[in-house]
Amino acid sequence: MNLWGELAPVELMRTLGHILLALITVGLAPCTHAEQPTAEIRAASDRILGLLHEPALKTDARKSERRQLIRQEFDQLVDWATVARSSLGHHWAKRTRAEKAEFVDVFSRFLEETFVDKIETDYGELDKVDYLGEKIIDEYASVKVQMTTKDQIAHPVEYRLRKEGKSWRVYDVLIEGVSLVKNYRDQFDEILAKSSYEKLVADLRARTPTRAL
Repeated sequence: MNLWGELAPVELMRTLGHILLALITVGLAPCTHAEQPTAEIRAASDRILGLLHEPALKTDARKSERRQLIRQEFDQLVDWATVARSSLGHHWAKRTRAEKAEFVDVFSRFLEETFVDKIETDYGELDKVDYLGEKIIDEYASVKVQMTTKDQIAHPVEYRLRKEGKSWRVYDVLIEGVSLVKNYRDQFDEILAKSSYEKLVADLRARTPTRAL
């Protein structure tokens, strides 16, 4: 049974594109009173934009290097372990320690490659991003922006972050009220109702290109 169409529908890929476009361009949005969560997102955005615009990294010969540098920025910004655990939902508790570690690795690699692909292909679609504000409650925060494409379609995006030490890390992203984590959790529930966990991991692994060293 080919389950991959259920895992990565066209609409989800389009949503991922919007999310990533908003992430890498939130640094362009005006903000006069940003606190730490927004400041960290903006700093990562600036670094990713710098990598995308660096002439020396635009050649085919250095494409793998540029992608690796962008992935390193995502690794610092995103809490992949929480994203993976939340996306797998109640199925997480059934997995062994080794399986959990494997799933975090495989799923984070899959998401990173998807994200980098969308950044490289869809960046030109964006017209502007407006910073709307942030909210902090204890160790949790949300940062809201609104992105507008060149065809003047506006998309509200909310980044949810949790504080780890002195840093804030993203654990979910919502676009037009739809959670990326919940989107995958619903799909994983449907897939695992029809097939095995091993098949899910194999499909994720098969869809993830081997990283250059």
